[in-house]
Amino acid sequence: MFEKALKVLQEHGVVIKNPFEKVIFGNQTEEKGDTLIIKNIPDGLLYLLNKDQGKQKTTNSFKHVSTMIDLSRNAVMNFKFFQETIIKHALFGYDEVWLYMEDTFEVPAEPMFGYLRGKYQKEELIRMVEFASSLGITLIPCVQTLGHMAQFLRWYSSTKYRDTFDVLKVDSDATYQLIENIIKTLKEVFKTDKIHVGMDETFGLGFGRYYKEKGYKPQPELFINHLKKVNDICLKHGFNNVYIWSDMFFRMYSVNEYYYDTSISFEKTFVEQIPENVGLVYWDYYNEDKKIVTKMLENHLKLKRKVIFASGTWIWTKLTYDKTKTDKTALMHIKAAAENKIEEICFTQWQDDGSYCDYPSIDVGLFDMSNAIAKNSLDISVFKTVTGKNYQEEILYDKINQINAIPINLLWDDILFGIYKNQRFGTKPEAYNEVILGYQNYLKVLEKNKLEAVIYDFAKLILIKLQFRQNLLANYQNNKPLKELFPLLDELATQLSRVIKRFKENWLNRYKINGLEVIESRLYVFYGRIEDAKYLFEKYDKKEIKELNFLTEKSLKEPYLSPKFTDTFYTTKVF
Repeated sequence: MFEKALKVLQEHGVVIKNPFEKVIFGNQTEEKGDTLIIKNIPDGLLYLLNKDQGKQKTTNSFKHVSTMIDLSRNAVMNFKFFQETIIKHALFGYDEVWLYMEDTFEVPAEPMFGYLRGKYQKEELIRMVEFASSLGITLIPCVQTLGHMAQFLRWYSSTKYRDTFDVLKVDSDATYQLIENIIKTLKEVFKTDKIHVGMDETFGLGFGRYYKEKGYKPQPELFINHLKKVNDICLKHGFNNVYIWSDMFFRMYSVNEYYYDTSISFEKTFVEQIPENVGLVYWDYYNEDKKIVTKMLENHLKLKRKVIFASGTWIWTKLTYDKTKTDKTALMHIKAAAENKIEEICFTQWQDDGSYCDYPSIDVGLFDMSNAIAKNSLDISVFKTVTGKNYQEEILYDKINQINAIPINLLWDDILFGIYKNQRFGTKPEAYNEVILGYQNYLKVLEKNKLEAVIYDFAKLILIKLQFRQNLLANYQNNKPLKELFPLLDELATQLSRVIKRFKENWLNRYKINGLEVIESRLYVFYGRIEDAKYLFEKYDKKEIKELNFLTEKSLKEPYLSPKFTDTFYTTKVF
C-alpha cells in the first residue's frame, strides 16, 4: 500500500525518496534499522519528506489527524482540484478528510436534493474515495440529519420534511425514509464504517410544524429520540461509528442556551440514553482561553462517550487564510486535546457565506497544524516541497487580517450607506487615515515580494473604497463638489473588473460552476452603486437634491455586526 501511494504521487509529479528496505504498519511512525514503521500512510509520507531534509519527525499522540472540507457553501470542488488538495493533505500527514456535504451529493430517491447545486453523482464520489484511499486517506461522509437543511427545505416539494426553515421534522415516517435514503446512498460510496451525521445548531427543533401538529415536547427528549433513530439507521447500513456535533447537548442544558457554558451538568438518565457507539465532536474555533477549553473537554468526557476535538483553520468569512486567528486558537487546542488524551483531532475548513476565500492559502494552516502536532519538528522546506511556495512569503498574505478592520466587511459594505464603515470609523474623514495607511503598506509588502494571489486585487479594491469614503465625507462636510469623486469611482469600477476576472478564473479552475453566481452577483452590484453615486452626486451639485440623508444621519454602533453579505450590504432585511 505504501509503495502504491509513492507511485500515485510520482504520477502526479511528486517524487519521494524511500531509503528503507521495508515499510510496515505499527502504532507509531519510527525507523528501526532498514525498516520504517508507520502509523498510517500520510504520516509515513511526511516522515520521509522531513527525513530528506535531515530532520526526524516527532511522533504524536493522536490516533487520527483530520481536516474537514466544506463542500456545501457554493464551492463544490472539481476532481482535478480535489486531487491536488488531497495530495497536499496526504503529504502534510492527514489520514482522514471529512467531506461536509449538506445536500451536494446525489440521493436518487430525492431529485430536489442538491438540485442545481453542483451535487456529486455517485460515480464522482466513488472516484474521489478511491483516489484518497490510494494515498492512505480515508474520506468520511459528514452530512446533516436534523438541522442546516435549508438548501433542501427551500423547495415546496420538501414541505413534508420541514419543521422550521432549516430543521427536519422529527418523529415523522417521511423524514426517516429520507434519512435512510441518504445513509444508504453514502454507504454505497464510502469505504469506512464512520459517518458524521451533524445535528448542530438545531435551535428551533420542535417549535415549527412539529409543534402545530403534535404540540409541545421538551427539546432534549425530541433530540435524543431522533438521535437514536438516526443511529439505528446508520447501524443497519454498516456505519458503526456515528459522530455528531455536541453543541445541542450543552445548549439544551444551559440556562443561556450557550454552548461554552462550563457550569453545565447533565442528568444521568439523559446521558445513559446516548447510544454507546456515538462519538461527540466538540467544536471550538473561537476560545483562546485554555481554562475554558479544558473545562469543556472535561464536561464532554463526563458523558462517557468517545470525544473528538474539532478546531479550525480559519478561512471562513476571510479573503485569505487567517493565520493570526488560527494560531491564537488551534495551536492551544492541540495542546489541550493531547493533555486530555483525546485520540482524534480535526481542523475544519468552513466556508460560511459563500466560499470566497482563496482556498490554497490554507496550505499554511495545514503545515502549521501538522508541525504543531509533530512538536515543531518539521523542516520549513517541507512546505515548499509540498506546495511549491515559500513559507515566509506565504505568511505575508495574513497581514491583511492584522489591519484593524475586518476585510470582508469592508469588501461587502455599500459605497453609499456604509453600515460597517459607520460602525467602525464614524463620519470623521480623518478616522480613515490609519486603515488606509494599513492597506497601502499591505499592498507594498505584496508588491515588494512579487506576491500576486487574488487577495492583492481584493485589497486594492478595498483601499479604493476606503479612499472614496474618506473623500466623500470630506467633500460633503466641506461643501465641495461631489463630482470631484468621479475619478475615484472610475478607478473603483476598473479595479472591480480585475477582481471579478481573477475570481472567476480561480473559481472555474477549482470548482463546478454552481455557486459562482452568488459571489458574482455581490460584486456586480457595485457597478450599479457606482452609477447611483454619480447620479446622486450630479443632482446634489446642481442643488436638485438638498441633502444626502445617508451622510447626515447619526452614525450608531452595534455590539456586533455580522460579516455576512446580506447583513453588511443591505440596509433592509429582505430575506
